[in-house]
Amino acid sequence: MSEIPDMVARWKAAWESLDAERVAALYAEDGTHMSGVVTERMGIADGTLRGRDAIRAYAAAARTRLKSFRADIIDVVAGDGRASVEYWRVLDGDEAARTRTVEILEWRGAEITACRVFHF
Repeated sequence: MSEIPDMVARWKAAWESLDAERVAALYAEDGTHMSGVVTERMGIADGTLRGRDAIRAYAAAARTRLKSFRADIIDVVAGDGRASVEYWRVLDGDEAARTRTVEILEWRGAEITACRVFHF
């Protein structure tokens, strides 16, 4: 596995904490988070959350639905201000139902500007 950039480690720890404030604090004020799960859970047709408040609301909704979230990283490919993170997504400790997921993160300084999530 490639070396894990600090931003990827912070992203992983924040989402695994299921703390909506901690997750939202990772994103730039105008940051985006795109996922098919956003469409399912939040009813947003294009699957894109825009801004910290929307991302906070999404993370808070996840916290009410989940007991735990774990991202078991398989590989990271990183460049300057961006990374592709492949991992096993484990919800509520259910190893049998884990799903392979890829997230593409882009950041500026200490804030995520865009995140795109792909579930397989």
